Amino acid sequence: MPDNRGLTVAVLGPASSVHVQRWNTMLGSIGYRVIVASWQPGPELAGAELRVAPTVGASPVQRVPRAVVWLRRMIRDVHPDIVHIHSLGVHGALALALPHGPVQVVTPWGSELRAAQSSVARAAVVRLAARRAGLVLPTSPSVAAEMIDRYAVPPMRVRVFSWGVDEALIAAHPYISPGPVRASLGIPADATTVLSVRSTATIYRTLEIVSAFASAAADRPDLFLVVLGGHRPNRESAQRAKDDYLDRIRDAASAIRDRILILEEPLTPKETFEIMCASDVAVSIPAGDQRSSSVLEAALAGCRLLLSDIAPYREMISDGLAADLLSEPVTSSLTEHLRRVTTSESIIRSNKQFILAKENGATKACELDGIYRKLVSRE
Repeated sequence: MPDNRGLTVAVLGPASSVHVQRWNTMLGSIGYRVIVASWQPGPELAGAELRVAPTVGASPVQRVPRAVVWLRRMIRDVHPDIVHIHSLGVHGALALALPHGPVQVVTPWGSELRAAQSSVARAAVVRLAARRAGLVLPTSPSVAAEMIDRYAVPPMRVRVFSWGVDEALIAAHPYISPGPVRASLGIPADATTVLSVRSTATIYRTLEIVSAFASAAADRPDLFLVVLGGHRPNRESAQRAKDDYLDRIRDAASAIRDRILILEEPLTPKETFEIMCASDVAVSIPAGDQRSSSVLEAALAGCRLLLSDIAPYREMISDGLAADLLSEPVTSSLTEHLRRVTTSESIIRSNKQFILAKENGATKACELDGIYRKLVSRE
């Protein structure tokens, strides 16, 4: 166990995000004091102190000046050793107001980097936040290359760090029985269950997954699809957009409504993992991504993985993950794979060994502790 006495980390990111929740769990496992500073309210985070920017619900013009004062006062009062900026959207912009002092670490999210490709303002936030940081910590080599090449971050200030799979999920895995999980959700016991393993969102191409499944299901009566709704956005406009997207998914699934389950309410990481363990196939087909923890968790759970053919997923396969890559156009490619997909005990064993050997959360937590302490010692 690392010597973690006295280390305090302020995580600047959305409290409602599963990414921030995972990070808090990892830091808590090694005894850190964690303060999560969030633009919007979120659920209570076990072991962390949640601080929310003032005047929630007010316009950005009213909120931003007060949030700047609030953030600077919080940093002065807490005296964190590290400020870790998770998300380079509004939290990246807010990070530009951080006072000098604590070491700053940035973890860029793949979805925000994709959004920045078509937005000068977003790209500017990414560039400024990354350049102020002592370390940029992406989860995949392809994103590391983007930070170096596009955003001019010096290579010595970029390090790839995979989050791995939470040690609590690894410990729980042997005790999760698929049968009771399926029964509790109304999934037929003998179905070949396909899980859309990411949140329901345009960036994860959930509609394409449902469309491909509907086509394949016409030829395979054993197929059953589970769709994860994911978190509910705080902004009203974002929530309306998500509701509209869910309506489109329901329309696409109307002909197979007895063979699809849409879980609209957010789930805990353990609940999500239990569903993974009760599934046979996991699908993740975004046009861009990093090293997805959801995909790694599905690999441990024993799912056959069907993934989009993108650089981060190719990197994972090169490292030892067993998965099938889907060429574009992804809907037709996924349809063909679902028509013939089967489970494989050899793949299940191989992926479990891969996770335990290379993506164990306990090992990753110790590695992160070393990264943080090396940064602090330089100051």
